Amino acid sequence: MEMQVTSLDSLIESAKGREDVLKEYLLSFRCEVNKDVESFLHNKAIDNEKRSITRTSLVVDDENNSEIIGFFTLMVKPFHFTNVSGTTRQKLTGNKKATIFNTILIAQFGRADFYKGKVAGSLILDIALEHCKLINKLVAIRIVSVEYEENEQLSSFYENNGFKVIQKNENGLAMSYIRV
Repeated sequence: MEMQVTSLDSLIESAKGREDVLKEYLLSFRCEVNKDVESFLHNKAIDNEKRSITRTSLVVDDENNSEIIGFFTLMVKPFHFTNVSGTTRQKLTGNKKATIFNTILIAQFGRADFYKGKVAGSLILDIALEHCKLINKLVAIRIVSVEYEENEQLSSFYENNGFKVIQKNENGLAMSYIRV
C-alpha cells in the first residue's frame, strides 16, 4: 500500500475558497472506537490549524483516492509534575526539583475503521514520532508525550511502542512519554 503524509495546513492553503470540499473530505474519516478523535478531525482540526494551536498531519492512501488512513495532531505543551520522583524529574528535565516540563504532545491520534487490520496503528505512530524528531532538531524538545484514558488496550499499545507512564494528570488521564 502506498501511503503519503499530508499536512492539514497545505490542504487548507490549496482549498482557499473551497473549504466546504475540505470539510467534506475530513468527514470521510470514521473511527467508531474513539468518537472524540473522529469529532476532533471533523469539527476542530481546521480551526486549530488556522489559529496555530495544533498541527495535524493526515496519512493518506495513495492507491485509494487519497482516503484518510489515519492522522495525528501535535502541539508543544508544558506539563506540571504531580507526584513524580526527583529521579524522574532529573531524567526528564535535568533538574530533580523541576515542577514543569515542556513536551511535544501527540494531542490526537487515530486510524480509520476501514484500515483496521490493514495498517498498524504503530506505523502511524512511527510517522508521528519522525515528525517529533524533526521538531526536536529545530527547537530541542526531546520528550514526546501522550495523554489517554486508561484502558488495557491503549496502555498496552503505548507501552509496546516504547512509552513509559509518568503520571496521572488532574483530569484523570494517564500520561506517558518517550524520548526522541
